[in-house]
Amino acid sequence: MAAAEVTLQKAVLNGGVALTAAKALDGTDGAYVEFDGQDTKTILILTGEGKATIKAGDGIQGMADLEVDASENGTAVELDSGAFKITQGEHKGKVHITGAATVTVQAILLV
Repeated sequence: MAAAEVTLQKAVLNGGVALTAAKALDGTDGAYVEFDGQDTKTILILTGEGKATIKAGDGIQGMADLEVDASENGTAVELDSGAFKITQGEHKGKVHITGAATVTVQAILLV
């Protein structure tokens, strides 16, 4: 199967944004999440049951994967792009997440 593609949704100050449905991780390939905003204003929300692994990026800071437990109400994750973002190739500018197909992902950028 193919990895899910998760689009970064922008939430504006003093406004609201209707969130699109969360995307389920593909059990084999996971998901690629757009990650082109400021690190401290980007939040990933992992919902469901099981573990998700945020894969180390391919840059000089990409040293280790991060394992996160998803929760029924959602687990918010803030990432350092230097450690987790892909910097070259087909998925440049994205973060790769793998894990249980029972985990869904959303990405929000505060602007």
